[in-house]
Amino acid sequence: MSTLQAILLFIFSSISGIDSSCEEFQTHRPLIAGTLTGIALGNLKVGVMAGASMEFIALGWMTIGAAVPPDPALAGITIAILEILGKQNAGVAISIAIPLAVAGQFLQIIEKGTIDIALMHFAEIGVEKGKFSRVTTAHLLAAIPSALRVAIPALIIGYFADASLVQQLLNAIPKQITLGLQISSGFLVIVGYAMILNLLNVKELLPFFFIGFIIITFSDVTIFALTLIAISFAVIYYHITSLILKEDKRRIKKTEISNQISENSIKVSKKDLIKVFLRTQVFQISWNYERLQNLCYCFCIMPVLKKLYKKEEELKPAVMANMEYYNSHPFFVSIILGVNIAMEEVRARGEKLDERDIAQVKIALMGPLAGIGDPIFWGTIRPILAAIGAGISIKGDVSGAIIFFLSINVIRLFIRYNFLMFSYKKGVNTITNIKSFMPRLKNIMTVLAYTIIGGLVAKLTKINIIVTMYSYLKDGKFIKVTAQQQLDAIMPNLVPLIMTFIICWLLKKKVSPLVCMLILMILGIAGYSFGMLG
Repeated sequence: MSTLQAILLFIFSSISGIDSSCEEFQTHRPLIAGTLTGIALGNLKVGVMAGASMEFIALGWMTIGAAVPPDPALAGITIAILEILGKQNAGVAISIAIPLAVAGQFLQIIEKGTIDIALMHFAEIGVEKGKFSRVTTAHLLAAIPSALRVAIPALIIGYFADASLVQQLLNAIPKQITLGLQISSGFLVIVGYAMILNLLNVKELLPFFFIGFIIITFSDVTIFALTLIAISFAVIYYHITSLILKEDKRRIKKTEISNQISENSIKVSKKDLIKVFLRTQVFQISWNYERLQNLCYCFCIMPVLKKLYKKEEELKPAVMANMEYYNSHPFFVSIILGVNIAMEEVRARGEKLDERDIAQVKIALMGPLAGIGDPIFWGTIRPILAAIGAGISIKGDVSGAIIFFLSINVIRLFIRYNFLMFSYKKGVNTITNIKSFMPRLKNIMTVLAYTIIGGLVAKLTKINIIVTMYSYLKDGKFIKVTAQQQLDAIMPNLVPLIMTFIICWLLKKKVSPLVCMLILMILGIAGYSFGMLG
């Protein structure tokens, strides 16, 4: 690894490391992290392919609440380094990348449990002393340990992977293990699929999963074409539910607070809201295990608070109130910020509204938005776009990574901006609008996700049982019939389907996803060693 490669690797892995904390631009996803690593190391094609193969395995890796998954950024970077510099096959690279991703998970837990808590208290003490700039300073400083947490291991892995001694040690691994891991890499992806299925968990919509599975199994439809079919199903579902809901539609009376906000809001300008919007682009950097996203939230709303409360004795309690516990889905923070800003504006004019009223609205919104946002974004939109991008890039086509990066960010930015403007304009009445529409949106996205995940199970899961069941003589030649051929005669892709639901069952029984992956790796090694899998 040259000096220039090391510098580029440090820069790109730092970018992925920061995003591993804030989960905004999705540069921490293996598809993007692997692509960036390929650029740094001068082999874009292998980096793209490595990132794509790891992305399929990590589709279900998501941060929910305080639960941190294995670090997808470190996984994508590691597999790309090992394939480019270490000259290892995908199976061996994956088997090394996953434990290192778990190590990255522990590093993130340590960071969020120590450094970021200290930074949060640094900001809090500063606010008590009237040093309000510490909120911004502490929030942005949290990016440094997040960057180093991934960049330093990436450099170490790059250095040792490039060393001839390490390459010799890796090449000395018995063929039964290397080829067995290569085989297991073909069906490790089902753990990610199973995690998404368990997250969505809408049994009445599960037939759409089987529809997607059957379409791919018995046709030559591509994943992109299946996505269009899934979108069509989602649109049909939307219109059917709309017709049903029209019969029960009721007018909802606006509250006194929402009327005051919509009619009299004059202090907060669109320019101020855009400042808040820009700050949400680095929303989760400073989340910590003590009060989760409290510093992140306060950082975003700070420009508005400074405008509304000119005197320190007024600003200090407002800032402290927004330093309390906060946790919800990061993409939906715009909704809560918009409502909060509208209420702060009313309060700043002397209306009968205090911090407790604002806090109660935040609390009322946090849980439902988290419950809706996780399955919609982490369980549906991101996995679908990532699967489409990885499917295009699995052969080395960088356009798949570009499509994923651009599409997920266009959606994210659209939602962040428009939800902020809408919720500020509607004020407290936003709650009513969310309660009436979001459950339907969740089911619509579930229809989309189930259809595509069913297709992915059939399209991308590779397993071949080569055990000979029987043989017969034909034209003077013995024809062997394998177990796989027998199963395919019953139902093609039957084994991947069964394995997916077995993993779903294990996950519901609280078996760790990492344990499930380890079981599948051992299955691949044992299957190859005993001549059962090929």
